[in-house]
Amino acid sequence: MKRFQVMVFGKQGCDKCKVLKNRLEKILAEKTYADFEIVYYDLGTVDGLVWFCQCEMLNPQRIPSFMIFEKEDRSGTTTLKPLVRPEKVSGSTGEDLNTFVGLETDYTSTGTLTPKMIRRVLDAALKPQEEKIQV
Repeated sequence: MKRFQVMVFGKQGCDKCKVLKNRLEKILAEKTYADFEIVYYDLGTVDGLVWFCQCEMLNPQRIPSFMIFEKEDRSGTTTLKPLVRPEKVSGSTGEDLNTFVGLETDYTSTGTLTPKMIRRVLDAALKPQEEKIQV
C-alpha cells in the first residue's frame, strides 16, 4: 500500500488541469516518490465536488490544485487523513502553525504549477513531522 494519496482537483476542458495531472504522473513515476499515488477528481462530478468540499481549505478559484493525504490502515480498512506540517507564518511570534500540505494555482502570476513547485510540496510530505519545512 502506498503511504500517500495526492488528490488532484480539476475540471473538464481545463488545459492547466491536464498539465498538472501529466506532470504529477511523470514525477510520481520517479523512485523518490514511490510512496505516492494520484487520484484525479473532476469538479463536474458529484464525487469531485464532495471530496473538494471536504478538503475545506482549497479555493475553487485556484483550480487546478492538489492536497496530500496520508493513508492509514486500521483493522483492514484504509482511511485518509489530511497531511499537515509545521510552517512559519509571516508576522507571527516565531511560532509554527500546522498547515495542510498541498498546492493551488496562483493566477496572479503565470497560473502554472511547475515541476519544481510540485516536488517541493511532495518533499515536504516526505519529511518527518518533527522537521521544519521551508516552503
